[in-house]
Amino acid sequence: MLSGAGQLGPIGDRPSRTREIYEQLRLAIARRELVPGNLYSVAELAATFGVSRTPVREALIDLAARGIIQFERNRGVRITQSTAQDLKNIFELRLILETHAASVVASRLDATTERALTTAFDQLQRATTMQDDLTYWSSDRTFHRVLLDACGNELLSSIVDNLRDSILVRGTTSAGRTRTLQDITTDHEEILTAVLSRRPAAAAEAMRAHLQRTADSLLQQERDGDEG
Repeated sequence: MLSGAGQLGPIGDRPSRTREIYEQLRLAIARRELVPGNLYSVAELAATFGVSRTPVREALIDLAARGIIQFERNRGVRITQSTAQDLKNIFELRLILETHAASVVASRLDATTERALTTAFDQLQRATTMQDDLTYWSSDRTFHRVLLDACGNELLSSIVDNLRDSILVRGTTSAGRTRTLQDITTDHEEILTAVLSRRPAAAAEAMRAHLQRTADSLLQQERDGDEG
């Protein structure tokens, strides 16, 4: 069993287990339960999840494709480590792309997007109440992805999705550390309210404020970590 793996635990023998393992590994990296720069054994991870090595290896291959981990021959996988400057660069791009997306969607909101956004936000609220980090993580991504997909630009969605995964390379998330789940949910409520009321400028500003607070929080974690 892998030591220091926080909330990682058995997945069981389900058809969706590879995706579940992928999501749990991604969250564990974000929460520094799996530490950037450290080496981990595929066998130990498989034992932690209570599955064979095959679904774990498949999940790790997906993470490697996104640059989150690296395979080291006959040794295991290492969580990729980058710099605080990388984090700044990522959020500069997200600020440009996602404020644009929020403005566009607010200006041409349709019923399908409205339902999808409201559903994603409801899931965020439930996860906040339950303090369910894994569901929250997934619902947060879904909320942002709905906005991006509603712009009708698949490349935009893909770029931002990759940028979000690149943040994991720093092993950072503000949830439960410098900001609470409720803090982040409140940010999303402000975005949702502006979009549903069809106010493009307000939607862009709510998204800008959310991303800036998140960036500031993560960068503060980096500074605290360096001092430590």
